[in-house]
Amino acid sequence: MTRLLPIILSSVAIGGSLALAGPVQTLWPVTGPNDTAAIAAAPLGGWYAAADSYQDRVEVSWPDGSLRWTVTKTQISALLPWMTLDGSQDGPCALAFSDSGRLLFISVHDASPAGDGQPSDAILRLDTDTGDLRVFARVEISSSDSPWPHAALVHYKGVLYAGVLGGVRSFRANANDLAGPQLAFTAGGAGAVTTGLTVDRDRGLLYAAWGSTISRATATSGVLSFTSVGALSAPAIALAYANNYGTAALAGLYALDSTVSPRANRVWFVSVGQALGQQGFNPQLSISGTDVWHDLAATADGALFAGADEDAWLIRESTDTRMTFNAWAHDEFSQVVSFSRSLITTSPAGWVIDADVQQGGTRFHPATPDAAAWTVLLLLMNDRVNGDPAARGQVITILNRYAGLSPDGIRPSQSADGIFRHWIDPATGGVQGTWSDEFATMSTMKIVAAAARARQYYAGDPAVRVPADAIMCSVSSWESYFLLDGRMALVGLPGGGPDTSSWSRGFHEGVLFADETGAYGASAFGPAIRSYWLTRSAFATATYLTNRTVTGGYPNEFQASFITMYPWLLIGQFRADPAWRTNMNNLRASHGAWTDDNAPRWATVFSAGTTKPEWGSYNADSLTNHPGDIATFTSLLAMVSGDGVSGPRLPEAYAAYNAYRRGARQTFLSGASILYRRSSVDPSYFPDSAGMPDVALGALGLAELLSPGAVSAVLNAPYPACVSCPVDFDGDGSVDFFDYDAFVTCFEGGTCPPGKSADFDSDGTVDFFDYDSFVVAFESGCP
Repeated sequence: MTRLLPIILSSVAIGGSLALAGPVQTLWPVTGPNDTAAIAAAPLGGWYAAADSYQDRVEVSWPDGSLRWTVTKTQISALLPWMTLDGSQDGPCALAFSDSGRLLFISVHDASPAGDGQPSDAILRLDTDTGDLRVFARVEISSSDSPWPHAALVHYKGVLYAGVLGGVRSFRANANDLAGPQLAFTAGGAGAVTTGLTVDRDRGLLYAAWGSTISRATATSGVLSFTSVGALSAPAIALAYANNYGTAALAGLYALDSTVSPRANRVWFVSVGQALGQQGFNPQLSISGTDVWHDLAATADGALFAGADEDAWLIRESTDTRMTFNAWAHDEFSQVVSFSRSLITTSPAGWVIDADVQQGGTRFHPATPDAAAWTVLLLLMNDRVNGDPAARGQVITILNRYAGLSPDGIRPSQSADGIFRHWIDPATGGVQGTWSDEFATMSTMKIVAAAARARQYYAGDPAVRVPADAIMCSVSSWESYFLLDGRMALVGLPGGGPDTSSWSRGFHEGVLFADETGAYGASAFGPAIRSYWLTRSAFATATYLTNRTVTGGYPNEFQASFITMYPWLLIGQFRADPAWRTNMNNLRASHGAWTDDNAPRWATVFSAGTTKPEWGSYNADSLTNHPGDIATFTSLLAMVSGDGVSGPRLPEAYAAYNAYRRGARQTFLSGASILYRRSSVDPSYFPDSAGMPDVALGALGLAELLSPGAVSAVLNAPYPACVSCPVDFDGDGSVDFFDYDAFVTCFEGGTCPPGKSADFDSDGTVDFFDYDSFVVAFESGCP
């Protein structure tokens, strides 16, 4: 829980605010005793930055205050050796993040001439994912060290706009641009430095400040055409466009003016209508104080961020009715658990319907092993995170149903090899109507994984162990569903063996079936299959970011992100492998880069799910193919589970929180309100249904933030040995009184059958609980 606690050192109410507003500022400490000349926050992700021009230092942090990178004077001087940076007002003077926060741009000014005929100032580029720092562009920002130029930077849709002496310069700044070719120069401000730049991302509008005048232009890579918005009563030294600060009425443009004598700061609010020229220009004083402020930015998590003398400040609106980040993180997880619970049938008990429908709709999906598996895993995780007293009982009910042990005798249809039918009629366990009658290996791998994880989580509990073993051990002939060239069969024949028309190539989520084949296969081919599928170099790759390849199905073809996220969450060996960790980081960074290049409404990760009929009805979206530019928030949240080394990631969690703050949640028939899928092409579109396989992985990833170590403890436990019938104690293939007698003899210290132990609950000791566990299991019988 400590990771979710905000940094709050002091909070004060601010006077001179809007009648209905209640801004409260919280100290954001910056190392050292000097002024914070520039600040920035990623528009869609959890990244903050603060620059001190006296120390020539930039600190880059996550919203919990944890310092992630520090750009030092030594580093800056090494890149810009002609500069004579000292303890004056030269140095870093403007900052800008890309949308995702993957890139941070840093304007640096100094009066010393370069001596090489090029501009004497520069813009640096920091890759916050790798720490790579380099010169991005040479530019003339200011001709003197003092006073501060209060320069400006903003990044939008692959273009970096820089406030410089005499106007705005734009540079190409796409994902793979290590240096930025200049695209255009727009004159303005009668030779003064452009002191404010910000973007209304929803409308693609760039706002600039020269002196007291604020102007507006359509953001473009060419020469900008500015229109005057209006003039303040004092020069604006910073602009910030906030689309989720406070209440909906407080969305709009914020302009900062500040003076040294007298010491004062004022933040003016310009409503959306005023900023667009639809209403008369009449700014309202939103915030005022007696401190000197130097810069202003809007954060993804609903705050204003101000650079001030000594430190920085986060300003939040006390009238904001939206949940705090901490509250939302817990609620999002709980809402998904509620979503899954609502799909568990009560009559007959224990089936899990595959999907829920939009509020007001009618459920139409059959039951599936897939939905059951994800629901079991969510219940286990909810027990870990929240101490859920009902989780165990529901897990037992579901496992008994899919093990064929429910009292009503209705059992799921399986092939002769134990491959589960994908679509199941809850009334019969067989085919429902016109739905496909296939026996699916991918459905089988999920319910086996869930059974194995439940058996390990509730170790020693016979009520879980019996149905879990029955599910795991009902599958046979694992190896027959693979070929030596790496292909896997997706469908099994009713009488056993693979449907040879269903062979599939390339890396896909079937890696779970391969992993289980390594654990439960009957020959040496099983471990070989697992080894092949868990070797990243065996598969093709695709590239969005230079030198950062992502494993895919075919060369230069990306896959839906869930294909990587399934094994990332469920296979410990996969998560621990450096090669797959690199793949995971590359996948995350590539989606951040796409977001930066394309400026979608939401932080975007492409993955599979329900969509419009004209976009495929159900589509496996990827960086290669993504009709509608739909952000799948559940895969974004799965990335919160981290890199397998350094704990959960806040940038993606805050990106999802930003989507919540901007109204991206969808309410389903169950009443659960969750982040699922939203389109940047049509922001009003809501999918008519959502399947458990597409929803659950987000909450499982978020659980790592709520309870660090949860993924390893709950989802990465090793596969238990297959014990098809633990109460067949004498091993003769039947359960009868002889098994009871054999256990009692063993329990009382006599001879135990080969391979058997009186420690029936596997807790390391032999006591009455073992006897009790055996009796419960004996009375339950075996399938």
